[in-house]
Amino acid sequence: MKVAEAIVKIWEKEGVDTIYGIPGAGINGVYKYLERSTALKHFCHRHEEACVHAAGGHFRASGKLALAMCTSGPGATNFVTGLYSCNIDSIPVIAVTGQAVTSQLGKDAFQCVDIAKICAPIVKKAWCVTNPAKVTEVFAEAFLTARVGKPGPVLVDLPLDAQNADIEFDIAKYAPRTFITPTPKAEDIVKAIAMVNEAKNPVLLMGGGALLAGAEKECVALAELLNMPVITTYMAKGGVPISHPLNAGHCGIQVGQPIGNKVFLDSDLVLGIGCRFTDRHTGALDVYRGKRKFIHVNIEASEIGKIFQPDLGILADAKKAAEALLLEARKNGKKSAHVDVANLPRLRKELARKVDYGAKPINPHRVFAELNKFFDSETLFTTGCGITQIWSGQLQDIDKPRRYLPSGGAGCLGYDIPAAFGASVATGKQSVAVMGDFGFTFHVQELAVCAVNKIPVIVVIVNNAYLGLIRQNQKYAYGYECDVAMPENQDAIDYVKVAEGFACYGERVFEPDDIPAALERAVRSGKPAVIDIVCDPNVDCSMGAALNNVKEFVY
Repeated sequence: MKVAEAIVKIWEKEGVDTIYGIPGAGINGVYKYLERSTALKHFCHRHEEACVHAAGGHFRASGKLALAMCTSGPGATNFVTGLYSCNIDSIPVIAVTGQAVTSQLGKDAFQCVDIAKICAPIVKKAWCVTNPAKVTEVFAEAFLTARVGKPGPVLVDLPLDAQNADIEFDIAKYAPRTFITPTPKAEDIVKAIAMVNEAKNPVLLMGGGALLAGAEKECVALAELLNMPVITTYMAKGGVPISHPLNAGHCGIQVGQPIGNKVFLDSDLVLGIGCRFTDRHTGALDVYRGKRKFIHVNIEASEIGKIFQPDLGILADAKKAAEALLLEARKNGKKSAHVDVANLPRLRKELARKVDYGAKPINPHRVFAELNKFFDSETLFTTGCGITQIWSGQLQDIDKPRRYLPSGGAGCLGYDIPAAFGASVATGKQSVAVMGDFGFTFHVQELAVCAVNKIPVIVVIVNNAYLGLIRQNQKYAYGYECDVAMPENQDAIDYVKVAEGFACYGERVFEPDDIPAALERAVRSGKPAVIDIVCDPNVDCSMGAALNNVKEFVY
């Protein structure tokens, strides 16, 4: 059997059903057998980076592993940003790149680059497989590596001669490798509940790892049993229902919310499950840590103590830990008398940022008010980077897990549209990419992929004609403004024509009251759509350096 044929059969056996890729000479050995597969659906993209974002969006929305595949040289190097974005957000993707024949490696052959070495720091593991007999073994390890522990992307680079080699292989004897997630130590669980019992104002901090593990229901049940407010990190948005009485919103210096920051600062103990304590969440560490105690549950040992040493670290799968904590709490836990719990529903209303602006030009906050009202709780949202991402994190209401799919740790412009495409392909749900006018031009070509494949992704452009986040940083951190104004984005540059040129529906909106009707027309068009909402260029975004000094802007 040809190696390429064996690879395709392995993918099918591992449960993969979707590949996002671009054919090329360096990978055509594999495409020969992919073309014959009835189990694998392939989508051809317009840029290699978009393949990885789409495969990542596929997993983010569904929990199902997908592949990204491309040819050698510049095709392979275009994978780098997508792999970095997946890696930092703990998103497993199998990335496959073609390569020059083995005899040409290291000799500056055409489109020959050591992509495995380039990607090694930003994937869980990378291989360049020069021995055909090792290819099936490498793929078995690759699938296991992507899934086990803290999930993440892997890369397999395949020289063309290895793809076309003959090997002895029987797919009936191949079995995906199994693994066991770590179980918490019983004594750590007992200690954790005792620490919560001793606290006056404990909070449960739900991180993105809790959603990856499917532990959000157990986390909420634990909070209910112990009367603890639930604060989510940005990557856990949607992990607790909006109207739940213990929902204390987000905490953070950018995508945080006033209620989340207040409740966190009122706390004396934080039970963090599946979180990482990264900079946009914590801000100034002295303020974040204060005198409060921390319990940190994480599946990856190196994450515990990486930012600061918790009072108790628990190495465990988030779901197993939440289940064990819930069982112990039912036996020995007690409800806290948390000062904020009874007031949380009132605080959510009182501390909510203003969104009902009627001004023209449109205040960006109003856009998110309309998104919250128009789309239902099943809608998938993607967002990449910049001031629009921060507004989205602060202001969008997400009621369910795996519905809000941001490029969290990388903050990657160009992520939005291909990730929305992959998310819709995986789930069949409506997806909406929320992005700024500048970010829209990154990988806008992927609208063509949406149109050709009849995936009606809706792109909402919050068009403030600025590099808004960079302008704000220049303005408040340095006292100047340089090369961040883009007035042409509201005038000479026509995003509606761009949309129509890619066989999509397009519309530009100038009046705040016209936003719902424009969204309705986008949905009814049955096509991918671009709704370009012309907004006030002068609106700043609430943020700060520490949880206790976030600067609020009201217009």
